[in-house]
Amino acid sequence: MELEALKKSWASMDKRIHLTATFNQKLVESIISSRVETTVDRIKKLNNFFYIVLSIEIVFLIALFVGNPFDFRYTVQYLPYALLLIGIVIAFVNLLRLSKALQKLSPAISSIDHYLKSLLSIYDRNKRFEKWFGLIFLSIGLVIPFSFLPQKLDRMSWQGALLDTGIMISITVIIYIAAFKFGAFKNRNKVKLEKDLADWNELKTLANGMNG
Repeated sequence: MELEALKKSWASMDKRIHLTATFNQKLVESIISSRVETTVDRIKKLNNFFYIVLSIEIVFLIALFVGNPFDFRYTVQYLPYALLLIGIVIAFVNLLRLSKALQKLSPAISSIDHYLKSLLSIYDRNKRFEKWFGLIFLSIGLVIPFSFLPQKLDRMSWQGALLDTGIMISITVIIYIAAFKFGAFKNRNKVKLEKDLADWNELKTLANGMNG
């Protein structure tokens, strides 16, 4: 009788341990899933904001070509802005691609582990584009001050015009360096998702270890 009672006790304890482990796993998954959904919602809102900003920039550049508010006299003066417009359109298309990739993923039909890795994979595939896009925009930003050089030569000597252009280029470089130093080009959403994945793995291991 004592042996049978002991077997039943062990079976009951094993069942409770299994249920506790399952509960802990679901609890951890629910916590991380809630954090991930908050991050994804923030990404979607940020993307909508970028759609508006990029659209305004496209309209502004088209208006520049049509209205010529800076009184450009030579076609070459429009070149930096043409390159800028092409870059913005490419950025807009890339943003559409990213948004569609995010829409295809759903935490409801995949585990939180797979969902997080899929989200991070989207950003990893886009990393090279972001790098080249940043370099191209920096190059365009350095060229834009030269588009005002003819007007400056009308008002001042060529030394003064070149000095003024050099100052504008220096300011552009300083702005880019400051932005880089303060993390303006850092993908904070990806960092948050990476932290969510690390926390998920750590908490999952801890929950399993407590009931191992």
